[in-house]
Amino acid sequence: MANTKVVPLPEPEKRPRNAAATRERILKAAVAEFAEHGFSGARMDAIAERSEANMRMLYHYYGSKEDLYLTVLEQVYGDIRHREGLLSLDKLAPEQAMLKLFDFTFGYFAEHPEVVSLWSGENMLRGRFLSKSNRAAEMSSPLLVLIEATLKRGEEEKIFRSDIDPLQLYVSMVALSYFHLSNAYTLSAIFSTNLHSRKWRADRKRHATEMLMAFLRPVDEAAS
Repeated sequence: MANTKVVPLPEPEKRPRNAAATRERILKAAVAEFAEHGFSGARMDAIAERSEANMRMLYHYYGSKEDLYLTVLEQVYGDIRHREGLLSLDKLAPEQAMLKLFDFTFGYFAEHPEVVSLWSGENMLRGRFLSKSNRAAEMSSPLLVLIEATLKRGEEEKIFRSDIDPLQLYVSMVALSYFHLSNAYTLSAIFSTNLHSRKWRADRKRHATEMLMAFLRPVDEAAS
């Protein structure tokens, strides 16, 4: 019998790793896990399972659980700041700009319940992790500058009052957009009203918008 030469089969090609895609999957999974369970209740192995990554990758890309949690918070703040920047408020009339910013803020929290959960959780921790972030403050500064410039334009056009602090105004916008969401279950139970219903939230937005615009107007006009 003639000798038959055995040719080894080629090894299957290894799928190239996409580091950026893996990091993104891990981050998205971490957002969901921390939003659902808070910092203390979230588990790194659950994040690995959600992201279809292994524990080694989690620690390689993000370090500790604490580091990953802070990255999640910075990601959330970075996203809202980025989207605010796309509103081009400086190209709009002052009143339109304020309405657009508030409309965005109100809608963003309604569409991102995970952000409401993350913000509430970090507040319960007294800002322990976010206070370590330099990025969060740096990302927020341009927004306050833009609000201040918009207020000044409105004051010059005599459609806004002259004594409005930009940070106070933005905190009020967030409160009007956020409180009814973060406390929806308790308020619904206390007042026997469904704060989750579409109608109630539409009424809430209209009410909050009217409050905001009445505050912005010059005192004499608001009084009339």
